[in-house]
Amino acid sequence: MSTQKLTFKKCRDLILGIFLLALSVVYIIFARQIQTRPKMTPTYANAQVLPTLLGILLAILSAALIYQGIRSFKKDDGTAVKKMSKVDLVSVVLTFAAMCLYIVILPKFGFILSTVVFLFAQITILAPKEKRNLPLFAIVAVIFTIIAFIAFRIGLSQMLPRGPIEALLGY
Repeated sequence: MSTQKLTFKKCRDLILGIFLLALSVVYIIFARQIQTRPKMTPTYANAQVLPTLLGILLAILSAALIYQGIRSFKKDDGTAVKKMSKVDLVSVVLTFAAMCLYIVILPKFGFILSTVVFLFAQITILAPKEKRNLPLFAIVAVIFTIIAFIAFRIGLSQMLPRGPIEALLGY
């Protein structure tokens, strides 16, 4: 057995995967506690379905990250671990800030307006500077928001935060 010095950089996928797996289990437990209206909606379309599916997806991805962390740790050949670039760090911080802003504005401005703004900001943050196409990003954000709104509000009969646009639409 080789003597490897354990560092966070070598174990970060493993540590993050374990943390996210634990978080997904807690998330699924809370998702299953969401109150539903069984007489108004069928069982396949209650308020627990999507959060539970998202929790399961997070658990699966966490397990894959754990596997990747174990695999990369075992085949460590002493090469230097790639440092996080300044651009990556700025993207992470801006993504976190955008999510926090989305949470804050969602109750006041409603699902449609908040989601369009969030998606546009997020796509812009993640796109490389040389490939930014703001009109295309705006169109994608609007179309995806409309599809999500129709799927949740009409298809699954779920209430979404109301804002000025939802009031104009009568939803």
